[in-house]
Amino acid sequence: MIANATNEELAEALRILAMQSAHYARKYGELQLPDLTELLNTVTLDEGRLGLLKDGAIALVGVLGSVTSGMLDDDSPQLH
Repeated sequence: MIANATNEELAEALRILAMQSAHYARKYGELQLPDLTELLNTVTLDEGRLGLLKDGAIALVGVLGSVTSGMLDDDSPQLH
């Protein structure tokens, strides 16, 4: 999905994810993130790490799928 997306689509997906993150932080306060470098380089995952990676992947797939499908375009029938 990422390999097939244009640079513009990837930028739009990242913008949306950043806005979601900022919205959450304003509404609920800043959450301390785990050491993401360690998380992405680890060989074994506990339930907490696995859940975090799964939730992040689901969010990315959902947003990138919406962007690449054109669902978020101004002329999309879903928005009217």
